[in-house]
Amino acid sequence: MATAKSGKSKLTRIYNRLGRLYGKRRRTGYGTTLEQLILAVLTSEAKEAEGMKALAMLQEEYVDWNEVRISPGETLREELTGVGVNSRAPDLLKHTLEGLLHETSSLEPDVLDDFSPQQFIAILNRIKFPKALTASLLLARDGLPRGFKVPIDSGIARVMSRVGFIKTPRATNQIQECIETMLPGREQGNFHRTVGMLSRKHCTNDAPDCAKCPLKRDCSFHSSRQHELAAASGRRSAGAARRVSADRRSRPPSRRCSRA
Repeated sequence: MATAKSGKSKLTRIYNRLGRLYGKRRRTGYGTTLEQLILAVLTSEAKEAEGMKALAMLQEEYVDWNEVRISPGETLREELTGVGVNSRAPDLLKHTLEGLLHETSSLEPDVLDDFSPQQFIAILNRIKFPKALTASLLLARDGLPRGFKVPIDSGIARVMSRVGFIKTPRATNQIQECIETMLPGREQGNFHRTVGMLSRKHCTNDAPDCAKCPLKRDCSFHSSRQHELAAASGRRSAGAARRVSADRRSRPPSRRCSRA
């Protein structure tokens, strides 16, 4: 029981820390499913206030979502950056709208409302929508079937493994159980979103930026990496010392020694 309590305390601490950095989405069930999807894209790299401002701006400036889809990328990027949305969001938004049009033949506001969660996931998978945002979006909807499991993003699995909640990123069932049992339902979607942001900004697979990561104090991967770097540095220093010693032994005698 003590382990469960300490695990819950740690997960809550991590979530609150990321929420302060990346913002916690408070609005759930906003508008149509398509509007929720677009809001998820806009808040994927921004706080909710900026995402809501961006959504309102797009709805006011454009006739419909198809016009957003065909708008010049640079124009859309400037408009969204102007209201505080990261420059990567416009590309994801255009890609998402293009994919949805291909899958559903429509970008009407209610086009996604009648799909079941399973059908919705299948569509998002086919357009290669980020799983962290898929999970966040699904958890913001009402009426998920009992026992329904949201998809686990590889970045979230990597973070959960590195901070010590699971032994391997492949243990997706354990990740789902951990999040479901340790966080209130209304917070789970935002957890997926904020941890997904962390995995893209700092906790990458090949070149993690451990020095700037806000979770480095809770991260066993960071500690082991520090030990590896220190050991490598020690090996380099020892090798350099051996080379210097060898160089000294191979030098000819000095003039003073030869006169003596």
